[in-house]
Amino acid sequence: MNKKNQENSKVTTLKGFKIQTISLWIALCTVLVAILIGYSIMNVKKQYRQLTRTSHKYTLTQKDAMNISLGSDYLTEQARLYVITKDQLHADAYFMETDVTRRRERALLEIEKQLSGDDEITLQLSKDALKLSNALMDLELHAMKLAALSADADIIRLSSEIQDYKLPCEELTYTSQEMAAAASELVFGHEYRTKKQKIDDTLSNVAKSAIKVCEMRHEESEAAMEKALAHQSICTLLIVLLVFLAYAMIAILILKPIRIYINCIKNNNILEITGAYEFRYLAATYNNVYEMSQAQHNLLRQKAEHDALTGLLNRQAFEQIKDDLRTLSQPIALLLIDVDEFKSVNDTYGHEIGDQALRKVAALLEESFRSADYIFRVGGDEFAAILHDVTPEHKEIIGRKIDRINHTLQHPSKDFPKYSVSIGAAFSQNGYGDELFGQADAALYHTKKNGRCGYTFDS
Repeated sequence: MNKKNQENSKVTTLKGFKIQTISLWIALCTVLVAILIGYSIMNVKKQYRQLTRTSHKYTLTQKDAMNISLGSDYLTEQARLYVITKDQLHADAYFMETDVTRRRERALLEIEKQLSGDDEITLQLSKDALKLSNALMDLELHAMKLAALSADADIIRLSSEIQDYKLPCEELTYTSQEMAAAASELVFGHEYRTKKQKIDDTLSNVAKSAIKVCEMRHEESEAAMEKALAHQSICTLLIVLLVFLAYAMIAILILKPIRIYINCIKNNNILEITGAYEFRYLAATYNNVYEMSQAQHNLLRQKAEHDALTGLLNRQAFEQIKDDLRTLSQPIALLLIDVDEFKSVNDTYGHEIGDQALRKVAALLEESFRSADYIFRVGGDEFAAILHDVTPEHKEIIGRKIDRINHTLQHPSKDFPKYSVSIGAAFSQNGYGDELFGQADAALYHTKKNGRCGYTFDS
């Protein structure tokens, strides 16, 4: 395939978004972001409802725990009052609470309804509190049975729980005073107070556990709400960006390429491949024609500025670059390089080996110095190098490079002849000056005079 066909192939395979395609994508993205915003709003509402339900649930739990405590305290109060007063009204009130009102049991059912499968720890603590309260009833029934017997009350009129309660045999032999004292000890004594305190502590733990779990759930819900709100904020920002993109599309894909193309044509440059597909196609077609013209121009310039044998810049380029560097305000170094005894190599081994020797020197110079530096072949066996941002402080680095070049030349492979280069170097703090070449040439002369195969820096 010839070059023209290749260029035409590039144009026909050119890719890019069409304006209609981009418009469709923007519309689809807008709809998608709107859906995400709706989802975020629903998620915020969900987390808010969850937060409200959690607060309500644990408020009820604390209230029910309080009802267990109130029910237990009420039983304690009525049992103690009956032991003190022997008034049957207190016994009746006691059993009204246990059999009819049943605040403790109903509160536990409510707690179980609220927390079952969700907070088993708080639920278990509530059950433990009720078990302890029920266990305490044994002491209360025991005490009321003793109190009733001590007052010679009509047992038949009392609840069946008191009637059926079995007293230890030894207590049946007590006097009325001893029974009254034993009854009082049962509901006011250390054992009773200890068990009562354990109930209070357990109910206190129920409240603490409920508060702890509630706070944890609040934190989780708040974090989820914050995340949902952050997503909503991002989606809102995306909507704004999409709206801006929709307005900017025409300016970027149509108006901007037109302005760029006008400037490129005025400045005789290739057109930038930008904008919509139609503009890219136009630019690629124009550039094909432009590049073919530039290629012919560059080929002629390449031949004019480069040495045919080594591919390095030639003397014409050396003179041009020297003029360009006269206004430079940065430090540079000039190296003048001669191939030692080149005529002897050329005469002994032939021009083909001589050409190879020159190409090898050129290759070593390009390898040793930076791509930003200039390397020239200024004559038959004469080379030069202009190094950017180099000062006398870099002498040691330059010297090592030259030593490596000469070491390579002095240790050739196979039957290639040994040879070397002599180099003179001079430095300038402000670009190229007229005296710089003379200083480097003097340094080169000193190297040759002192045995060649080395370098001299102008002092």
